[in-house]
Amino acid sequence: MSSSPPLMSSGMIAGIVRSVSILLLVVLIALVMVAKRRGNSILEFQLSLVATEFGHWFGVLAIVGAIGFLGSWGNPFIRFGGALAGGIIAFVLFGPLWQAVRLSEGLSIERAFFPGMGPSVEGVVVERCTYGDDELEIVICRPAETELSPASKLPWVVSMHGGGWNGGRPDEFLAWDRELASYGYVVLLPAYRLAPQHQWPAPLDDVRAAVDWGRTHAEELGIDPEELTLFGRSAGGQIAAAAAMGVPELRAKRCVAFYAPHDLFFARKYAKEDDVLDSLKLLRDYLGGDPEENEVAYLSGSAIKQVSAESPPMLMIHGTPDTLVWVEQSRRMAARMSEVGATFEFYELPWAAHACDYFLWTPGGQVMMNKTLEFLAQKR
Repeated sequence: MSSSPPLMSSGMIAGIVRSVSILLLVVLIALVMVAKRRGNSILEFQLSLVATEFGHWFGVLAIVGAIGFLGSWGNPFIRFGGALAGGIIAFVLFGPLWQAVRLSEGLSIERAFFPGMGPSVEGVVVERCTYGDDELEIVICRPAETELSPASKLPWVVSMHGGGWNGGRPDEFLAWDRELASYGYVVLLPAYRLAPQHQWPAPLDDVRAAVDWGRTHAEELGIDPEELTLFGRSAGGQIAAAAAMGVPELRAKRCVAFYAPHDLFFARKYAKEDDVLDSLKLLRDYLGGDPEENEVAYLSGSAIKQVSAESPPMLMIHGTPDTLVWVEQSRRMAARMSEVGATFEFYELPWAAHACDYFLWTPGGQVMMNKTLEFLAQKR
Protein backbone atom coordinates (compact mmCIF):
# COMPACT_ATOMS: atom_id res chain seq x y z
CA MET A 1 0.00 0.00 0.00
CA SER A 2 1.49 3.36 -1.01
CA SER A 3 1.28 6.34 1.34
CA SER A 4 -0.14 9.69 0.26
CA PRO A 5 2.41 12.39 -0.53
CA PRO A 6 2.59 15.23 2.02
CA LEU A 7 0.47 18.26 1.24
CA MET A 8 3.53 20.49 1.44
CA SER A 9 7.16 19.57 1.25
CA SER A 10 9.73 21.01 3.62
CA GLY A 11 10.97 23.13 0.72
CA MET A 12 7.54 24.63 0.18
CA ILE A 13 7.20 25.42 3.90
CA ALA A 14 10.62 27.07 3.92
CA GLY A 15 9.62 29.12 0.88
CA ILE A 16 6.45 30.33 2.59
CA VAL A 17 8.40 31.24 5.74
CA ARG A 18 10.93 33.15 3.64
CA SER A 19 8.19 35.05 1.81
CA VAL A 20 6.35 35.93 5.02
CA SER A 21 9.60 37.03 6.71
CA ILE A 22 10.52 39.29 3.80
CA LEU A 23 7.02 40.78 3.65
CA LEU A 24 6.99 41.40 7.41
CA LEU A 25 10.31 43.22 7.39
CA VAL A 26 9.43 45.31 4.33
CA VAL A 27 6.13 46.42 5.88
CA LEU A 28 7.76 47.17 9.23
CA ILE A 29 10.60 49.13 7.61
CA ALA A 30 7.97 51.24 5.84
CA LEU A 31 6.18 51.75 9.15
CA VAL A 32 9.37 52.88 10.88
CA MET A 33 10.09 55.31 8.03
CA VAL A 34 6.60 56.82 8.33
CA ALA A 35 7.01 57.17 12.10
CA LYS A 36 10.35 58.94 11.70
CA ARG A 37 9.24 61.16 8.84
CA ARG A 38 6.19 62.68 10.62
CA GLY A 39 4.62 64.01 7.43
CA ASN A 40 2.16 66.83 6.98
CA SER A 41 -1.07 64.93 6.37
CA ILE A 42 -3.76 63.36 8.54
CA LEU A 43 -2.92 59.88 7.22
CA GLU A 44 0.77 60.25 8.03
CA PHE A 45 -0.11 61.58 11.49
CA GLN A 46 -2.35 58.58 12.12
CA LEU A 47 0.28 56.13 10.88
CA SER A 48 2.96 57.71 13.06
CA LEU A 49 0.61 57.47 16.06
CA VAL A 50 0.07 53.76 15.37
CA ALA A 51 3.77 53.10 14.74
CA THR A 52 4.84 54.69 18.03
CA GLU A 53 2.06 53.84 20.49
CA PHE A 54 1.70 50.27 19.17
CA GLY A 55 5.34 49.89 18.20
CA HIS A 56 5.99 47.16 20.78
CA TRP A 57 3.36 44.96 19.12
CA PHE A 58 4.99 45.48 15.74
CA GLY A 59 8.35 44.84 17.42
CA VAL A 60 7.17 41.33 18.26
CA LEU A 61 6.36 40.82 14.57
CA ALA A 62 9.87 42.01 13.68
CA ILE A 63 11.32 39.39 16.01
CA VAL A 64 9.14 36.75 14.34
CA GLY A 65 10.48 37.90 10.97
CA ALA A 66 14.05 37.69 12.24
CA ILE A 67 13.49 34.13 13.47
CA GLY A 68 11.98 33.28 10.09
CA PHE A 69 15.19 34.39 8.37
CA LEU A 70 17.32 32.32 10.73
CA GLY A 71 15.34 29.16 10.14
CA SER A 72 14.56 29.23 6.44
CA TRP A 73 17.54 30.49 4.47
CA GLY A 74 20.52 28.40 3.48
CA ASN A 75 22.73 31.32 2.51
CA PRO A 76 24.38 32.47 5.77
CA PHE A 77 24.73 36.05 4.54
CA ILE A 78 20.99 36.34 3.87
CA ARG A 79 20.12 34.36 6.99
CA PHE A 80 22.08 36.47 9.46
CA GLY A 81 21.62 39.73 7.56
CA GLY A 82 17.85 39.33 7.62
CA ALA A 83 17.89 38.36 11.29
CA LEU A 84 20.04 41.41 12.10
CA ALA A 85 17.68 43.68 10.16
CA GLY A 86 14.71 42.24 12.05
CA GLY A 87 16.48 42.78 15.35
CA ILE A 88 17.28 46.41 14.52
CA ILE A 89 13.69 47.08 13.46
CA ALA A 90 12.41 45.46 16.66
CA PHE A 91 14.79 47.61 18.72
CA VAL A 92 13.46 50.79 17.07
CA LEU A 93 9.82 49.75 17.43
CA PHE A 94 10.24 48.87 21.11
CA GLY A 95 11.80 52.32 21.69
CA PRO A 96 8.64 54.16 22.82
CA LEU A 97 7.83 51.51 25.41
CA TRP A 98 11.37 51.55 26.86
CA GLN A 99 11.36 55.36 26.96
CA ALA A 100 7.98 55.35 28.68
CA VAL A 101 9.22 52.91 31.33
CA ARG A 102 12.10 55.26 32.10
CA LEU A 103 9.71 58.22 32.45
CA SER A 104 7.12 56.49 34.61
CA GLU A 105 8.06 53.89 37.21
CA GLY A 106 4.46 52.74 37.56
CA LEU A 107 4.06 51.86 33.90
CA SER A 108 2.83 48.31 33.30
CA ILE A 109 4.61 46.49 30.48
CA GLU A 110 2.05 43.72 30.80
CA ARG A 111 -0.82 46.14 30.20
CA ALA A 112 0.96 47.53 27.13
CA PHE A 113 0.58 44.08 25.56
CA PHE A 114 -2.69 43.06 27.22
CA PRO A 115 -5.04 46.09 27.49
CA GLY A 116 -7.55 44.27 29.65
CA MET A 117 -5.13 44.28 32.58
CA GLY A 118 -6.00 47.86 33.54
CA PRO A 119 -7.98 48.88 36.63
CA SER A 120 -11.68 48.10 36.79
CA VAL A 121 -14.08 50.94 35.96
CA GLU A 122 -17.22 49.00 36.86
CA GLY A 123 -17.70 51.24 39.88
CA VAL A 124 -17.85 54.40 37.74
CA VAL A 125 -21.16 55.84 36.59
CA VAL A 126 -21.54 58.06 33.53
CA GLU A 127 -24.34 60.62 33.44
CA ARG A 128 -25.35 63.29 30.94
CA CYS A 129 -26.89 66.65 31.84
CA THR A 130 -26.99 70.19 30.49
CA TYR A 131 -25.52 73.35 31.97
CA GLY A 132 -25.58 77.10 31.44
CA ASP A 133 -27.96 79.41 29.63
CA ASP A 134 -27.19 77.71 26.32
CA GLU A 135 -28.02 74.28 27.78
CA LEU A 136 -24.79 72.74 26.58
CA GLU A 137 -24.15 69.07 27.26
CA ILE A 138 -22.04 68.07 30.25
CA VAL A 139 -20.93 64.47 30.80
CA ILE A 140 -20.18 63.35 34.36
CA CYS A 141 -17.92 60.46 35.33
CA ARG A 142 -17.89 59.67 39.05
CA PRO A 143 -17.59 56.80 41.48
CA ALA A 144 -20.92 55.10 42.10
CA GLU A 145 -22.90 56.38 45.07
CA THR A 146 -22.62 52.99 46.75
CA GLU A 147 -18.87 53.53 47.03
CA LEU A 148 -19.18 56.93 48.72
CA SER A 149 -19.78 57.60 52.38
CA PRO A 150 -22.30 60.33 53.23
CA ALA A 151 -19.45 62.63 54.22
CA SER A 152 -17.39 62.04 51.06
CA LYS A 153 -16.18 65.12 49.27
CA LEU A 154 -14.12 64.20 46.26
CA PRO A 155 -11.76 66.38 44.24
CA TRP A 156 -13.14 67.24 40.82
CA VAL A 157 -11.80 67.84 37.34
CA VAL A 158 -13.37 69.98 34.63
CA SER A 159 -11.97 68.60 31.37
CA MET A 160 -12.18 70.59 28.11
CA HIS A 161 -12.10 68.49 24.95
CA GLY A 162 -9.86 69.03 21.94
CA GLY A 163 -10.85 69.40 18.31
CA GLY A 164 -9.16 72.51 16.96
CA TRP A 165 -11.76 74.85 18.54
CA ASN A 166 -14.18 74.07 15.72
CA GLY A 167 -15.00 70.43 16.47
CA GLY A 168 -14.78 67.64 18.98
CA ARG A 169 -17.15 66.40 21.64
CA PRO A 170 -17.02 66.01 25.44
CA ASP A 171 -16.83 62.22 25.54
CA GLU A 172 -14.00 61.72 23.02
CA PHE A 173 -11.68 60.36 25.73
CA LEU A 174 -14.41 58.75 27.82
CA ALA A 175 -12.37 55.63 28.62
CA TRP A 176 -9.58 57.85 29.94
CA ASP A 177 -12.01 59.91 32.02
CA ARG A 178 -13.71 56.83 33.46
CA GLU A 179 -10.37 55.45 34.56
CA LEU A 180 -9.45 58.78 36.18
CA ALA A 181 -12.78 58.73 38.02
CA SER A 182 -12.06 55.20 39.25
CA TYR A 183 -9.22 56.64 41.33
CA GLY A 184 -11.62 58.83 43.31
CA TYR A 185 -12.25 61.90 41.16
CA VAL A 186 -15.43 63.39 39.77
CA VAL A 187 -14.76 64.34 36.15
CA LEU A 188 -17.01 66.87 34.39
CA LEU A 189 -16.78 66.98 30.60
CA PRO A 190 -18.54 70.09 29.30
CA ALA A 191 -19.27 70.84 25.68
CA TYR A 192 -18.41 74.40 24.71
CA ARG A 193 -19.40 76.71 21.90
CA LEU A 194 -17.33 76.22 18.76
CA ALA A 195 -15.76 78.44 16.11
CA PRO A 196 -16.46 79.95 13.68
CA GLN A 197 -20.01 80.56 14.93
CA HIS A 198 -18.66 81.39 18.39
CA GLN A 199 -15.31 83.08 18.89
CA TRP A 200 -13.11 83.49 21.93
CA PRO A 201 -13.91 84.27 24.74
CA ALA A 202 -17.12 82.21 24.34
CA PRO A 203 -15.32 78.99 25.44
CA LEU A 204 -13.92 80.85 28.45
CA ASP A 205 -17.42 81.89 29.44
CA ASP A 206 -18.47 78.25 29.08
CA VAL A 207 -15.71 77.20 31.49
CA ARG A 208 -17.06 79.71 33.99
CA ALA A 209 -20.57 78.34 33.53
CA ALA A 210 -19.41 74.72 33.89
CA VAL A 211 -17.50 75.51 37.09
CA ASP A 212 -20.49 77.42 38.48
CA TRP A 213 -22.74 74.47 37.61
CA GLY A 214 -20.39 72.06 39.37
CA ARG A 215 -20.25 74.14 42.53
CA THR A 216 -24.02 74.61 42.51
CA HIS A 217 -24.46 70.81 42.35
CA ALA A 218 -21.52 70.04 44.64
CA GLU A 219 -23.56 68.21 47.24
CA GLU A 220 -25.30 65.85 44.84
CA LEU A 221 -22.08 65.25 42.91
CA GLY A 222 -20.17 64.56 46.12
CA ILE A 223 -17.39 67.03 45.36
CA ASP A 224 -15.29 69.43 47.40
CA PRO A 225 -16.01 72.79 45.72
CA GLU A 226 -12.48 74.02 46.48
CA GLU A 227 -10.61 71.03 45.05
CA LEU A 228 -10.94 71.97 41.38
CA THR A 229 -8.54 71.02 38.60
CA LEU A 230 -8.93 72.48 35.11
CA PHE A 231 -7.81 70.00 32.47
CA GLY A 232 -7.59 69.99 28.70
CA ARG A 233 -5.98 68.46 25.65
CA SER A 234 -4.81 70.37 22.58
CA ALA A 235 -7.38 73.13 21.93
CA GLY A 236 -9.05 72.21 25.21
CA GLY A 237 -5.69 72.60 26.95
CA GLN A 238 -5.47 76.17 25.66
CA ILE A 239 -8.92 76.89 27.10
CA ALA A 240 -8.21 75.23 30.45
CA ALA A 241 -4.82 76.91 30.89
CA ALA A 242 -6.08 80.36 29.89
CA ALA A 243 -8.94 79.97 32.38
CA ALA A 244 -6.73 78.70 35.20
CA MET A 245 -4.09 81.41 34.73
CA GLY A 246 -6.31 84.30 33.68
CA VAL A 247 -9.49 83.90 35.74
CA PRO A 248 -8.47 83.65 39.42
CA GLU A 249 -12.09 83.84 40.59
CA LEU A 250 -12.52 80.26 39.32
CA ARG A 251 -10.29 79.23 42.24
CA ALA A 252 -8.67 76.38 40.34
CA LYS A 253 -6.23 74.51 42.57
CA ARG A 254 -4.40 72.92 39.63
CA CYS A 255 -4.22 72.87 35.86
CA VAL A 256 -3.29 70.01 33.53
CA ALA A 257 -2.66 70.64 29.82
CA PHE A 258 -1.59 68.04 27.27
CA TYR A 259 0.02 69.12 23.97
CA ALA A 260 -1.65 72.55 24.11
CA PRO A 261 -0.90 75.95 22.51
CA HIS A 262 -0.28 78.46 25.31
CA ASP A 263 0.82 81.45 23.24
CA LEU A 264 -1.60 82.38 20.47
CA PHE A 265 0.65 85.18 19.19
CA PHE A 266 3.39 82.59 18.73
CA ALA A 267 0.90 80.22 17.08
CA ARG A 268 -0.18 82.95 14.66
CA LYS A 269 3.42 83.81 13.80
CA TYR A 270 4.07 80.29 12.52
CA ALA A 271 0.57 79.45 11.23
CA LYS A 272 0.30 78.30 7.60
CA GLU A 273 -2.56 77.97 5.17
CA ASP A 274 -1.35 74.68 3.74
CA ASP A 275 -0.61 72.70 6.90
CA VAL A 276 -2.65 69.71 8.07
CA LEU A 277 -4.92 71.87 10.27
CA ASP A 278 -5.21 74.90 7.97
CA SER A 279 -4.03 76.65 11.12
CA LEU A 280 -4.09 80.19 9.75
CA LYS A 281 -7.83 80.02 9.04
CA LEU A 282 -8.38 78.14 12.29
CA LEU A 283 -6.84 80.91 14.39
CA ARG A 284 -8.62 83.69 12.53
CA ASP A 285 -11.98 81.93 12.87
CA TYR A 286 -11.40 81.33 16.57
CA LEU A 287 -9.97 84.72 17.55
CA GLY A 288 -11.74 87.04 15.15
CA GLY A 289 -8.80 87.85 12.91
CA ASP A 290 -5.12 88.56 13.33
CA PRO A 291 -3.51 90.07 16.47
CA GLU A 292 -3.68 93.61 15.12
CA GLU A 293 -7.43 93.17 14.61
CA ASN A 294 -8.26 91.59 17.98
CA GLU A 295 -5.29 91.83 20.31
CA VAL A 296 -7.49 91.47 23.40
CA ALA A 297 -8.59 87.99 22.32
CA TYR A 298 -5.01 86.88 21.65
CA LEU A 299 -3.93 88.20 25.06
CA SER A 300 -6.72 86.67 27.13
CA GLY A 301 -6.47 83.39 25.22
CA SER A 302 -2.72 83.04 25.83
CA ALA A 303 -1.97 81.46 29.20
CA ILE A 304 1.66 82.48 28.81
CA LYS A 305 0.56 86.14 29.03
CA GLN A 306 -1.52 85.53 32.17
CA VAL A 307 0.78 83.44 34.34
CA SER A 308 2.21 84.82 37.58
CA ALA A 309 3.79 83.56 40.79
CA GLU A 310 0.27 83.20 42.23
CA SER A 311 -0.98 81.02 39.38
CA PRO A 312 -2.12 77.49 40.28
CA PRO A 313 0.40 74.66 39.83
CA MET A 314 0.41 73.25 36.32
CA LEU A 315 1.27 69.93 34.69
CA MET A 316 2.23 69.95 31.01
CA ILE A 317 3.00 66.92 28.84
CA HIS A 318 3.92 67.19 25.17
CA GLY A 319 5.48 64.96 22.52
CA THR A 320 8.73 66.21 21.00
CA PRO A 321 7.74 65.25 17.40
CA ASP A 322 4.12 66.50 17.66
CA THR A 323 3.24 67.81 14.18
CA LEU A 324 -0.12 69.37 15.10
CA VAL A 325 0.91 71.53 18.07
CA TRP A 326 4.60 72.41 18.23
CA VAL A 327 6.29 71.24 21.44
CA GLU A 328 7.87 74.68 21.64
CA GLN A 329 4.51 75.90 22.95
CA SER A 330 4.89 73.87 26.15
CA ARG A 331 8.62 74.55 26.39
CA ARG A 332 8.02 78.29 26.28
CA MET A 333 5.20 78.05 28.82
CA ALA A 334 7.46 76.09 31.17
CA ALA A 335 10.22 78.68 30.75
CA ARG A 336 7.78 81.50 31.51
CA MET A 337 6.43 79.76 34.61
CA SER A 338 9.98 79.23 35.83
CA GLU A 339 10.77 82.89 35.16
CA VAL A 340 7.87 84.22 37.27
CA GLY A 341 8.29 81.65 40.05
CA ALA A 342 5.14 79.63 39.37
CA THR A 343 4.90 75.93 40.26
CA PHE A 344 4.85 73.52 37.34
CA GLU A 345 5.87 70.12 36.02
CA PHE A 346 6.74 69.58 32.37
CA TYR A 347 7.40 66.23 30.72
CA GLU A 348 8.51 65.95 27.12
CA LEU A 349 7.88 62.57 25.49
CA PRO A 350 10.57 62.00 22.83
CA TRP A 351 8.49 59.55 20.76
CA ALA A 352 4.95 60.85 21.15
CA ALA A 353 2.60 62.09 18.45
CA HIS A 354 -0.40 64.32 19.10
CA ALA A 355 -3.19 62.56 21.03
CA CYS A 356 -0.78 59.81 22.08
CA ASP A 357 -2.89 59.16 25.20
CA TYR A 358 -6.04 58.17 23.30
CA PHE A 359 -5.47 54.50 24.10
CA LEU A 360 -4.98 54.08 27.84
CA TRP A 361 -2.73 51.02 27.69
CA THR A 362 -0.13 52.40 25.26
CA PRO A 363 3.14 54.04 26.38
CA GLY A 364 1.74 57.56 25.97
CA GLY A 365 -1.57 56.70 27.59
CA GLN A 366 0.04 55.11 30.63
CA VAL A 367 2.65 57.82 31.15
CA MET A 368 0.06 60.58 30.97
CA MET A 369 -2.35 58.85 33.34
CA ASN A 370 0.41 58.06 35.84
CA LYS A 371 1.84 61.57 35.79
CA THR A 372 -1.63 63.07 36.12
CA LEU A 373 -2.48 60.91 39.13
CA GLU A 374 0.83 61.78 40.80
CA PHE A 375 0.27 65.48 40.17
CA LEU A 376 -3.33 65.50 41.40
CA ALA A 377 -2.38 63.59 44.56
CA GLN A 378 0.06 66.27 45.69
CA LYS A 379 -1.23 68.36 48.59
CA ARG A 380 -1.27 72.09 47.91
